[in-house]
Amino acid sequence: MFALNRILLFSLLDLDRRRESALVAVQSGQARRVVHVAAGQLVGSESNLKSERVGDMLVSEGLLDPVLLEPVATEAARKKVRLGDQMVLDGLLTADELARALERQAVTRMGAALSMRGLVTLEPPRTFPKTADIPLRLALVAAFRKGVPLAAIEDQLRQPADGPGQLAGDAEQVLAALELGPAELRIARRLVAGESANVIILSGAPREPVLRLAGALRAIDLVR
Repeated sequence: MFALNRILLFSLLDLDRRRESALVAVQSGQARRVVHVAAGQLVGSESNLKSERVGDMLVSEGLLDPVLLEPVATEAARKKVRLGDQMVLDGLLTADELARALERQAVTRMGAALSMRGLVTLEPPRTFPKTADIPLRLALVAAFRKGVPLAAIEDQLRQPADGPGQLAGDAEQVLAALELGPAELRIARRLVAGESANVIILSGAPREPVLRLAGALRAIDLVR
């Protein structure tokens, strides 16, 4: 069963509030994911899981022909360059498309780490190629909307909220920064106003987007 890793979530929120830098790692058996934070921004990620490598991610998204992945990876290894850079050199991606893919990868890995049971450790920051530059609160919302398993979000929403909200005072500012579509923004405002996700769903709103948005806004202390 998926459950939210609250220690990781609280660690990320603390780094966001203090605008500090660290590597936040989660280790479970042989699996390891690392979230890179610089001055309260998500700037990159690491994972030793093959499915989370950029090439495999692009194949799963239908943006790269799977038959091309191995030869491109072989050529990248021969030249000692990163796979993404080799795909740009081969004309399979533009530089902008690669940048967007690496940003999605960082958010997706963070979302997967948030539902990963395991030991959470904070390590000093180190030099690492920046693949994202997103305020942590916004990155957390993006992860809940796309990367965190729905089962973990449902479990989170069943639990009592932890303490008083920290960010309610700047709710409109945060909502504006999230760049939600009109329908999502209306739902977010209802959630912030205290309406429950179940009531909104019963009124006809689609279930999964409402739950994901509710989980995201609770994660950043915008709703209780």
